[in-house]
Amino acid sequence: MEKLPEPGTDGAVHATFRLLLKDVNSSLLSAPKDAIGKSVMLEPFDFPGMFVVQQGAEKELGVPDSGVDAGGSSAFHLVQGLDGKPETVSLESESQKGCFVYSGVNYNSGTSIKLSCKPSDAGFKEATSFILKDGISKYHPISFVAKGGMRNFLLAPLLSMRDESYTPYFNIQA
Repeated sequence: MEKLPEPGTDGAVHATFRLLLKDVNSSLLSAPKDAIGKSVMLEPFDFPGMFVVQQGAEKELGVPDSGVDAGGSSAFHLVQGLDGKPETVSLESESQKGCFVYSGVNYNSGTSIKLSCKPSDAGFKEATSFILKDGISKYHPISFVAKGGMRNFLLAPLLSMRDESYTPYFNIQA
């Protein structure tokens, strides 16, 4: 886990997740806070079509390879933040009630996010509470997902990127 990266950098792409409602029939939300009380999934910005999965209590969250059953669940119940602050939310596991996405209290470089079921730990409520806001990266209006053999890729206009790594491909014919 890292501190909030600067917009337009590789770090911003890796730190942005799209919050998707599990029930695709749900009506559109007018504000992110309207998702509280609903089942959600987290899609990493740089891994479109894939979801963050939980792999058990006190184990790290991960993103499985495409088409591979990671043995975990990607569904979370979005609840009001356990720290009691009005601007925060917490993610409770749907398959393991009472277990929450846990970041640790002090954000140190390389710290991983896990599923924790230890509400008695000092700082547990703070470490399981996150501020819900717009991502620091956004999909460009004409971006699209290309299906790959092992994973999906986000394709976007080159001029929409700033300080991000990308690989251009050219079809050169004689």
